[in-house]
Amino acid sequence: EGELVGSQWWIENVFEELDSANEWFFDVDTKTLYYSFNSTTGPSGKENFVATQSKQLFRVVGTKQSHIKNIQIQGLEMRDTAISYLDPHGMPSGGDWALRRGAAVFIQDAENVKIDQNLLTKMDGNGIFMSSFTRGVQITNNEISWIGDTAIASWGDTGHCLNENCTKTIPYPVGPDGRAGNQPRGTLISGNLVREVGIWEKQSSFYFQAVTQGTKLLNNVHFNGPRAGLNFNDGFGGGDHIEGNLLLNCVRESGDHGPYNSWDRVPYITNVRNGYPSIIPADRHIKKNFIVATYNSQLPIDTDDGSSYYNTSYNFFVYPTSGLKSDFGGHRNWHYNNIYAYVQTCYGQFNTNGAGNYDGFHNNSCVLKGAGGYPSTCHQPPGMYVADNKVYTKTGTLNVCGTTWKKYKAEGHDVHTTVQTWPTDDEIIAAAKKMLGF
Repeated sequence: EGELVGSQWWIENVFEELDSANEWFFDVDTKTLYYSFNSTTGPSGKENFVATQSKQLFRVVGTKQSHIKNIQIQGLEMRDTAISYLDPHGMPSGGDWALRRGAAVFIQDAENVKIDQNLLTKMDGNGIFMSSFTRGVQITNNEISWIGDTAIASWGDTGHCLNENCTKTIPYPVGPDGRAGNQPRGTLISGNLVREVGIWEKQSSFYFQAVTQGTKLLNNVHFNGPRAGLNFNDGFGGGDHIEGNLLLNCVRESGDHGPYNSWDRVPYITNVRNGYPSIIPADRHIKKNFIVATYNSQLPIDTDDGSSYYNTSYNFFVYPTSGLKSDFGGHRNWHYNNIYAYVQTCYGQFNTNGAGNYDGFHNNSCVLKGAGGYPSTCHQPPGMYVADNKVYTKTGTLNVCGTTWKKYKAEGHDVHTTVQTWPTDDEIIAAAKKMLGF
């Protein structure tokens, strides 16, 4: 899903297709390996070929009754795990993904696990996986590169009951009630360099989470992936904090996505927001990130399919198609104090099923490619707040609500928003540096 035109397909072990660098063919009858070398000079004879077999290097797993605690994995090189994309996958929650519950480093029913200052490379499956109950996992200061599937993934469980007195049940822990706490919560992912992911499996990311709560993603650098860099499969619990990250070169082999992507199609019951049972999650905060939305990226923060309760502020977004997005019932998404550089539209909603209700777009700087793309207060969804923005166009003029900006503003609409000619690139960069604290 997400690919609108034909893209790469992989065919394995066909001798007649051995015509590009790094391709190989194994003749099972003669036990001969043919390899197309990636060089103009030919092999030196000192190359190493690794026949990978293991899919898991570390298994940090306790029980529901006795969690494993206080484990540290530090200063190691971990590499060369086997392909797993044809292994059984499951449906983590209501998003688009299927996922294999496994990785080179697998953590479950564990507390205070730290993975720090390691190199994880040439892994043909997932890199690190948090499953079911985990608390306080720290993944910090690692380099993760050349990963076949997803670099870091997190997938929790809910309950079997479908109603309050549990007279209706299902055989798997995928019901709506997450109050038992069998999820990854309070994870810190900080200071990591993550690049070249999704070598084999294209529905993959730097970080993926489903049925997970309270993740902190701080000061990471990610580039070169086939789909979203950060993917949140549902709105479970909320309270996540994403700050200080650099994301670029995402969505290189797919479409209908952005460097950050989320869905929120399924309601979950937690106590996170106010301490009592509710399907309303705590707010998510996306702050002071630098996101370059090139290749096939649409939005920098693609809050898709009902995604709600987001505060997106003080970010620098470069080259996306648009800024704020709400659709299919998504609401209460607030964008403020951001810079959007060279976009087609500052924000937009698909006004169906309450999409855009009580959204906010204020105190932003939006550099538009054309003379339209800032709807202002015209025909907005109920409760949406639009005000105090700085809009820039090539000519310093703007068309809004079937008239010119000058006439629209004179009628008393959006009176504190300004429209000016484009700033220079240097002025944009200077404003971004000041905002991000560089």
